[in-house]
This record gives sequence, C-alpha cells and structure tokens, in this order.
Amino acid sequence: MPQAASIVIDDGAATPVAHTFTPLGKDEKGVFWFEQTTPAPANVLGAKRIGLSVSRPSNGNRLSGNARVVLSLWNPVLEVLGTTSNGIVPPPTLAYQCTDRQTFDLPERSTKQERRDTRVLMKNLMGNALVISCVDDLLSVY
Repeated sequence: MPQAASIVIDDGAATPVAHTFTPLGKDEKGVFWFEQTTPAPANVLGAKRIGLSVSRPSNGNRLSGNARVVLSLWNPVLEVLGTTSNGIVPPPTLAYQCTDRQTFDLPERSTKQERRDTRVLMKNLMGNALVISCVDDLLSVY
C-alpha cells in the first residue's frame, strides 16, 4: 500500500504552473489532497483539491468481485461580489467549480497488465484531439 505523499502536477496554462497538493489524511471517503500555496490561501474555498478512493469487495468472492478506484479533482473559481464603497473589500465567494471524476471498475481477477492498459488507455484518450476539443471548447461530436 503506497503512503500518501505530496503530488505535484502542472496546469494547462500556456506556460504551465506546477501545483503542489499535500495530503490531508484519510477519512471514510478516502484520501484528500489540498493545494498548498504560500502564503496559505486567504479563502480555502478557492484551493484546488484531489480525492482518491479505493474499494474492494468484502464478500470474499475474489473471482467475481470488482474493485473500484475513483480519482476526483476540484478546481474552484472565486469571485468578489459587491463593492468597496465603505472601504472594506468583501471576501471572495465560490462562483463555480470545474470538476472531474475518473472511475475505474476493475475485476479483481484481471491481471496487473490489464489494469495498467486500462489506465494508460484512459491517459492517452485524455490527450486525443477529439476529446480535447470536446472538453476545452465544449464542442459536441457529430
């Protein structure tokens, strides 16, 4: 079992910026990472987060059970509502979030290579021009 450690990933900017996510620890839903910025974000609502959950069947039937691995990413966007007419800037509030969830349903009887192929195929699918156009430009496939 791997130990939770910091994750550093680049964003999609023209000049990519590395984002460092530090594990918060494990809870009943899995493990969560929180983007660490220096100084700490003034409003934690604006911090990016990663979630990871791994579940395996508990019925003991190893040949027909499916394991599930769920990766989640939250990319919140803040906005300031109101003005500084009285000299005090109101705190930013959550405007919206861009989120992603990848769910891998993996039979426990599958081989490590089959599970690896599934992960790598998904990684490569995310780099496909058609998928990029659908996500980045919100275009439908016809």
